[in-house]
Amino acid sequence: MIKKLISDISYDKVSITQALTRAKIIAYQIDNDEFKDWINRELNGYDNEESVPNYRQLSCDIFAQLDDTYHGTRIVPIDLSSIDNQVDWDIYRITHTGSISSIEENYLNSESSNETYGYIDFPIKMVIPIRKMTQRYDISAIKRKLQFSQLGDILNMTKQSLLDTLLELNKAFPNLKDDYMIDAEKKEIASQIITTNIYGNNASSNVGVGKDFTQGISNSYTEKVEQVLNDLRQLGVPNEDINELENIINNEPDKNKLGAKFLVWSSALMTKAVEKGIDVKVPEVLDAIQNLIV
Repeated sequence: MIKKLISDISYDKVSITQALTRAKIIAYQIDNDEFKDWINRELNGYDNEESVPNYRQLSCDIFAQLDDTYHGTRIVPIDLSSIDNQVDWDIYRITHTGSISSIEENYLNSESSNETYGYIDFPIKMVIPIRKMTQRYDISAIKRKLQFSQLGDILNMTKQSLLDTLLELNKAFPNLKDDYMIDAEKKEIASQIITTNIYGNNASSNVGVGKDFTQGISNSYTEKVEQVLNDLRQLGVPNEDINELENIINNEPDKNKLGAKFLVWSSALMTKAVEKGIDVKVPEVLDAIQNLIV
């Protein structure tokens, strides 16, 4: 079974989606939770950005759309590094959490249309604070520019990670059959193989969060925070994103820096909603966030 799948992947006889679906059977045969989880996340999309492998991190450039009477509409690069330096999250990098099938489809569409790059727009209400921060009041839109070739890189790295894993498993279990059961020692070997080939040396490198609440926040502000978080739940914001926002508030004692961090958080939420089809009322979410700044 493994040998056949290795051959089909090596000679591009199957798509990455098909290869992962077939590999799921092997993951259950060797009873390895890491392999099962990785395959399911690749097939269905990632719910938690902290579990996303490094090869799904996409770098992007930031552009501004300028509108003025004399020059008309122009799209030009804009430097937001001053905002990026104030937050823990990289504003110039996007974590692609979508399913592998959606990545394959988007990449094929870009090839057939001969397009090399695309833009993801910031919500219009996020443009206003950027105007103020940059003092560029001719900005009408902020865009992230992504190279479609990066989607091909994701597909290739997913393919290589799966292939390397299968080659190592085939070496460790050359006689794996449908009725084959492995013992505890071999399960540990399988676990090491999967962790090394999929997550590399960064398997345990997630940044811990959840420090004690900042004591400088007043009771009235704390009540406002709780109200906003409850409002966000009602607007369809996933719990993991609400928890991330709460961590931002609790870990940033300087309220002057919160505006920039809220901006980045909102941008990430918007991108996630678009990629995964999450029903989030973005304008209402931005209005609720504004209550934490004023």
